[in-house]
Amino acid sequence: MKFIIGSDIHGSIYYAEKFMKIADQIQADQILLLGDLYYNGARNDPPKDYAPKKVVSLLNEHAEKIIAVKGNCESEVDQMVSSFPINKQATIFAFGKKIFLTHGHHFSFTSLPNNPGDVFLQGHTHISVLEKKENLILANPGSISIPKDEHHSYMVMDEKGITLYDLLTEEDIKHISWE
Repeated sequence: MKFIIGSDIHGSIYYAEKFMKIADQIQADQILLLGDLYYNGARNDPPKDYAPKKVVSLLNEHAEKIIAVKGNCESEVDQMVSSFPINKQATIFAFGKKIFLTHGHHFSFTSLPNNPGDVFLQGHTHISVLEKKENLILANPGSISIPKDEHHSYMVMDEKGITLYDLLTEEDIKHISWE
């Protein structure tokens, strides 16, 4: 089983296409999206090739593989145009791990839910994080389209662990093994 994890697309068809192309290349079984899919919000300038309708269409083509959580920029209309559910948060089980998915504006690394499991995935900050604190892996893939650190980034999670990658160079930035 292989998961590709992205967050904060903010309506950029340019970066969404790059992300989905990689998802296809690595033959991802599931695509985990951590919110802020279509709109950029009032705090961000529109990203490169801002085209929310095109992003909707692209994501809908992969609906059967997508598990998505709602970001602070999502609205009710976004659920209406999406062919996949956009959940408030989600929990999945893989690799013998409980994995909690959230955007990060309600629960976050500094405000964890009760029993966050083994892996806590959040987006929202546009800053990539991959670290282990005691028995909990904290993972944020950063932003696909509007990073606030040096990388447009995403993550891959498989039987070996979790790896953070640069979206543009596909360079391995950081890895945490399950062991």
